[in-house]
Amino acid sequence: MKYSPPVMMDLTPEMVERLDKFRDEHENDPIGNVADEILFEDDNVRIWRMTLKPGEASDLHSHAHDYYLIIMSGDLVAGVTQKDFPVDSFVGVIPKEGNTVPVPKGGTEWAYNVGEETYDEYLIELKNT
Repeated sequence: MKYSPPVMMDLTPEMVERLDKFRDEHENDPIGNVADEILFEDDNVRIWRMTLKPGEASDLHSHAHDYYLIIMSGDLVAGVTQKDFPVDSFVGVIPKEGNTVPVPKGGTEWAYNVGEETYDEYLIELKNT
């Protein structure tokens, strides 16, 4: 699998409403884990795994370090940002062959599977960045 730039879906009014509704329903969520489970950790990296069935979401989480996402499967996944965050919520289209995406530190959001397929990814957290 090689890197290809993320493809963002043009948001329909219905999708904007769905993402805003999710954000409003979860606005008081505490900050949690970036993914479901830690598979490996040493002084340099932490490797996570996240699986989201359609309609499921991650914890509200912050990216305290730089990450690489290794996306194995899925079709549509949203990054839902908090109100007044400088980046709007978005929906990424997952290529059939998967994708590898760099994520710089600093973001806070929920990952929300708005597609029809199970979303599966590994997150490589670079602890020294």
